Amino acid sequence: MKTSVRMPTVSTAKPQYPWIPITLILFLSTGLGFYKLGAESFWIDELYSIYDATSLNLTLSDMLGRFTQIRPIYYILLRIWMLFGEGEAWLRSLSVLFGIGSVFLTYRLGRRIAGEKVGLLASLMLSLSPLFIHFSQMVRMYALGLFLALLGSLALAYALETPKQKYLGIWAITRALTFLAAPLNATLLFPDIILFGLKFRKQPKTLVVFGKWLILIVLACLPSTFALVSKTLPFLKKSLDITNKVTALSQVASPNEYGEFLRKFKKLTAFPFPSTSKLMSLFFQAYNLILLALAGLAFYKNRFSNRLLWVTAWAFVPWLIHAAVSKSMFFDRYIVYTMPYLLILIAAGLVRMWKMHRMTAALVAAVYAIAVTAGIGRYYMVQDRQDWRGLSEVISQHEQPGDIILHSLEATNLDKLSNAFGYYYKGDALVTNLAGFCETPDIKKTDATLALENIPPIVTHLWLVCGSGFDEKVFQETFGEHLNLEAHWKFVNHAFYRQEDYMELFKVTPKLK
Repeated sequence: MKTSVRMPTVSTAKPQYPWIPITLILFLSTGLGFYKLGAESFWIDELYSIYDATSLNLTLSDMLGRFTQIRPIYYILLRIWMLFGEGEAWLRSLSVLFGIGSVFLTYRLGRRIAGEKVGLLASLMLSLSPLFIHFSQMVRMYALGLFLALLGSLALAYALETPKQKYLGIWAITRALTFLAAPLNATLLFPDIILFGLKFRKQPKTLVVFGKWLILIVLACLPSTFALVSKTLPFLKKSLDITNKVTALSQVASPNEYGEFLRKFKKLTAFPFPSTSKLMSLFFQAYNLILLALAGLAFYKNRFSNRLLWVTAWAFVPWLIHAAVSKSMFFDRYIVYTMPYLLILIAAGLVRMWKMHRMTAALVAAVYAIAVTAGIGRYYMVQDRQDWRGLSEVISQHEQPGDIILHSLEATNLDKLSNAFGYYYKGDALVTNLAGFCETPDIKKTDATLALENIPPIVTHLWLVCGSGFDEKVFQETFGEHLNLEAHWKFVNHAFYRQEDYMELFKVTPKLK
């Protein structure tokens, strides 16, 4: 008598609550985004944003007129947001919301590219990135630009599979809005064109449709482009000098330049701060190499390899463009919008490693967790922004009628600097600027005398706001016969890209002759 053996079956049922993991990640992102949101005062660029938004009138003509200027979308949104409050936490919360939205879009794009696990892991990595949290807690256009960039890439990912008009329309609208919010993010159009052109190179009608939408993007951005070009013309002339570019390309890149490219892996994922020890430096060198290996491993025997090329293009083509135009454009804040694509690639590599060798994958995940923990701990425990609030409070507590406040900080727009300073300082003292007055270590006494003649007569006290280039010995030697130093305060911030930065505040009185 034969007995039948029932073979085990593989369950194909979907999880009962598939939305729970991404919901938990979004809760985590929300908590990290709002945590200590108003703990530090605005730094100078945030105050510039507030100044630009405040100068906008919420009338149809003024708002439409803004589209002939740079970054109109962000300032219009910020101006509307300011109707409901102007505190640090409230104004920064606008960027936090776009940051949370970016985490969700990273999940959707990652899932579209390489599956559910990659989408979840990439969104978790993004929510834990200290650099991402930093720009999501800033009154600047970075979080909005990243959100719009992701939305455009997600639309194009659908269009690369099914080139329907609705997908191309969403892509075109969001790419235009991306440029109008954060112009540098428009470099994503280059990988967009490459990817779509290669995918549909044998379908000329589809390419024509794509071209029409591309023309609409250009036309929508043309007025703002004129403003951008006219404002940055000297920089563009230097950056686009063919002779300099040919000379640069003929030279072999230095090991430091290659190293900076590799260090972006560390900065965009877990630890965008200077290392404080040799051991930490060695750890993050190994960490960078691990992430590079994961990015390569993502393509190994992976059925999603073709789609992973999309995020590779979105991540690295902009890097190359930024670096080719100018090294100053390869700063972290200028390429932060490429972070989600890099994380999707790394997440795909880690998922692939997990399938190949779980013990190794667990070890790599532990290294990543250590790096992220160190980065988040450093971000929330160390002051990174200039303490304009504390500086203004000191002046307000000790000022007298007739005082003058002289800030010597360099600025391309002195009106913005003065008005930004006025956000925190609400007293009656005259606020004026004399760039480099006390930062220049080699200033001559004759220059100092002329500088003092260019400021209004000091009735009681002169409050002198200096930057980190201040040299007390040189200052005393230069100004000692003109000014008496009564009090000195130092406001320390560790900055995101330097070990330390300072703002010095001095209370001085003129010497009687």
